[in-house]
Amino acid sequence: MRYASRLQRLGGWLIELVVVAVLLALGLILGGSSYFAGFLIALTAIWLYFAGLESSSLQSTLSGRILGLRVTDLKGEPISFNRATLRHFAMYFSAVTPFAIGYLMAFWTKRRQTLHDYVTSTVVVKNG
Repeated sequence: MRYASRLQRLGGWLIELVVVAVLLALGLILGGSSYFAGFLIALTAIWLYFAGLESSSLQSTLSGRILGLRVTDLKGEPISFNRATLRHFAMYFSAVTPFAIGYLMAFWTKRRQTLHDYVTSTVVVKNG
């Protein structure tokens, strides 16, 4: 398997940051005057976006499609919706580690894995 490069992982995070911001804004708009409802709508949309696309036949979100990457298990096989869901929620843990070290692990680990990749036994690989 050819693992995603450091630059590809960084580019993917930046693209997904824009997607998450848009989904958060849409959720808050749809929630009307209730910030709580808007936040729940946004969180649900973000979860379904990541878990749904990573477990689909595409095996990737928008950033993966743009950068030619996909999410697989350690054997290169597609992941299930349940594993993609666990990976998604583990991303929050990666984000709240000191200095977001859970994400930064991708810069020095052999397979370019983040903490949430380790937790879910997944990798991000290049297509082809």
